[in-house]
Amino acid sequence: MKKIFLFLITASLLFQVGFAKKRALIIAIGAYPAKTGWSAISSVNDVALIQQALAKQGFADADMVILTDEQATKEGIIRAMAQLQATAEEGDIVVIHYSGHGQQIFDDNGDEIDGKDESIVPYDAFAKYTHNYAGQNHIRDDELGNIIANFRNKLGKDGQLLFIMDSCHSGSTTRGAKARGGQATFAPPNWTPQEADKTKGSGLIERTRVTPEASPFVMISGASADELNYEYQGCGSLSYAFSKAMTDLGSDFTFRQLFSSIAANMNVISPKQTPTIEGDIDYLLFKGEYVKQQPYFTLNRIVQPDVIQVAGGQLQRLFKQTSVFVLPAGTTTADPDKVVAKGTITNAKFNEAVVKLDRPLEDPNEKNYWVFVDQPAYGDIAIQVYLHPSVDDASVKTAISAFLSENHLGKIVTDTLEADVIVEKRANAYQLTVAQGESAFNEAESSRGEDLAAEINEKLFNFAQGQYLKKLSLKNYEYEFEFKLIPIDYDVELGISGDLKPDTALVNEAGIFEVDPESDYVVLQVTNKSDRPLYFSIIEINTKGEIASFMPNDNCPLTDEERRIAPGQTMTFSDCVFSFGPPYERLILKGFATSTPINFQSTVATRGEGTRSANQHPLERFIQQSYTQSRGSSSTSVTGKVDGYSSEFVYEIVKR
Repeated sequence: MKKIFLFLITASLLFQVGFAKKRALIIAIGAYPAKTGWSAISSVNDVALIQQALAKQGFADADMVILTDEQATKEGIIRAMAQLQATAEEGDIVVIHYSGHGQQIFDDNGDEIDGKDESIVPYDAFAKYTHNYAGQNHIRDDELGNIIANFRNKLGKDGQLLFIMDSCHSGSTTRGAKARGGQATFAPPNWTPQEADKTKGSGLIERTRVTPEASPFVMISGASADELNYEYQGCGSLSYAFSKAMTDLGSDFTFRQLFSSIAANMNVISPKQTPTIEGDIDYLLFKGEYVKQQPYFTLNRIVQPDVIQVAGGQLQRLFKQTSVFVLPAGTTTADPDKVVAKGTITNAKFNEAVVKLDRPLEDPNEKNYWVFVDQPAYGDIAIQVYLHPSVDDASVKTAISAFLSENHLGKIVTDTLEADVIVEKRANAYQLTVAQGESAFNEAESSRGEDLAAEINEKLFNFAQGQYLKKLSLKNYEYEFEFKLIPIDYDVELGISGDLKPDTALVNEAGIFEVDPESDYVVLQVTNKSDRPLYFSIIEINTKGEIASFMPNDNCPLTDEERRIAPGQTMTFSDCVFSFGPPYERLILKGFATSTPINFQSTVATRGEGTRSANQHPLERFIQQSYTQSRGSSSTSVTGKVDGYSSEFVYEIVKR
């Protein structure tokens, strides 16, 4: 279908005199009654992620309304939205987050090209059409479109509306990871859909007439209309990616930039799942009234004066041996002069960690402290591997298990829900598949004989290393920078560059930057957002986890000084024109900036065997060490503090 539907969370807090009130509505449905035909999902786990992300941006607890499970019937959802609209005032910022199932449903008013509406699935909605249930408890996009229009008219041109939809509407099925959606179109018997082109958008925004003074709005969805939306480590993939992106906000962030960070995080979870953004995406996030600060964690409790429990764990990349600072709540950076105590994480669980401090805290109120990371412990490169029953060669199974175990690279698991990768024997090859999304990323031919297991292990390691580096996040705002690809006219025969095109010229309707090998050329643009000169280096990570040096590279071997960006400067490298070729896939560019020269080209070209020297940048040594397949207890130690700022850019090579 050709529409989009928006969901907005409303958060209400007088963050600062003159600033907008922020309000949120968070809806999460996971324990659907068995009689409805819907499977149980982990939506309720999303609530804490969204609450924490919004609270850090000035959304007060009193202004965040939460509906879960049996509270979120159709009546309950509609009533909560009506109450939110009634209390919202002109100029407010409203966010509505929905986690739950979604479903396509037969069009009941003839306004859809393909004969299907999109809908969200309340607690009391059924999966199949029956003689006594005709979809009356589904909330269709038509109804949501009217709700959105009313919100926008109420908030006015100075307000903002944001919908976050962690659901999906595809009728596809899945064998592996837990997904949201997955039921066929809800329709009467003998109903026939109309033929229509596939849309890359969410299919959820219903364009309803609004006043000229209506507020801007944005909808971010976890998947395109024809895709499943997979869960990640017990929570929604979009909810996780949104919460992660909200901790990495830079200067003058727009919704487009927020989505770029979300897309990068989603690429780690399910490389072929396509998050979408629609609406007024070039407006400043929350009207620019957001908190840009070094990421921090709140305290769950003070176990004893020198032992604390932090509201963050392995899901937030907090690992054992990470060193931290404790500072007063409300601090925007880890100012050494304000440090109350230092500590080390002694135990890290899924969403919490225990810290041993070097001195006792004087104030017993945990609300008065925030925890900042000093020096990360990045954890081991490790993946969980599921061997499909088709893998019946005992020698292959033994070799894979031994490789993972002996090198501390992960383990074999017996449940696909626990897996990162599925290894399956298909005809004449062993296929490696990402568990979330079931997208094949590599294969090894069965004819390899004795080398077969070694080849599979090498491909598993490449994937693990790629995932590891995709997740790596450095956010020292003293080195803040951003980069993007800019389309350019280019005469191949003459080798002459022409005019730059708008940076949105190659962005598709889902918000993803696309390049066609037959027609598209781009250049790199880098902006220094800090107040000091910076040096940068960028790597590219493909679906297989293989790494290449993007800038500098063999065709554009810029020196350190040529990659030096002055404070506040934007440099467009028009002499380095990039073209592309198959395979058709989605890739991540990962850039790093520091105050001293940095260059990953040699490290990547030699797969970690490049020159090692005392003068080598700690970040270069860190990337170099990621190529080490043996992950012993000292394998991740790096001399010198790994410091800097990292940024990502996602693009896809397509055939138009």
